[in-house]
Amino acid sequence: MSLEEFLAWEQTQAQRYELVDGEAFAMAGGSTFHAHIGVNLAATLRQQLRPRGCFTFHEGMKVRVGADVLYPDVVVSCDPQQLERPFVERAALIVEVLSPSTESFDRGRKWALYQQLASLQAYLLVNQDALSVEVFVRAAQGWHYRREAGAAAVVELAAPPCRLALADVYDGLLERLG
Repeated sequence: MSLEEFLAWEQTQAQRYELVDGEAFAMAGGSTFHAHIGVNLAATLRQQLRPRGCFTFHEGMKVRVGADVLYPDVVVSCDPQQLERPFVERAALIVEVLSPSTESFDRGRKWALYQQLASLQAYLLVNQDALSVEVFVRAAQGWHYRREAGAAAVVELAAPPCRLALADVYDGLLERLG
């Protein structure tokens, strides 16, 4: 299926789909924890990055990578024209909240596609079952990896410039996951 065919077809569907290598895949529903963490992330990122001219989107915004279309849990674009576009092509930060049904895709094919975005500066994988965030940051040659864990941990990014305290990311869930 071509990108144009997919975009027209998707408008007639009751649920969201991703387009990967010309094939449409239904999006799996997330858990309550997944949804709650996503909202916490989007709210925290928006508060910090909107004054810097960036836009934060939660779940419903498409990211286009060539002829593929993906729906990250949270995406940040610092493109001043972003609100005029139907999908993000210049993502600065992408966050996926890991689910058992999507974890291998988020770590594998989806991550490989996201790396093709020249604008992407950071990719975060957030565990919904433990206080843990995996951080991939673009470097001069490749990507640097680190993991932050625990209620006192903080993810600091230089680009886009933000600070995510895990206590904020997991707000409302600390007692259950801590």
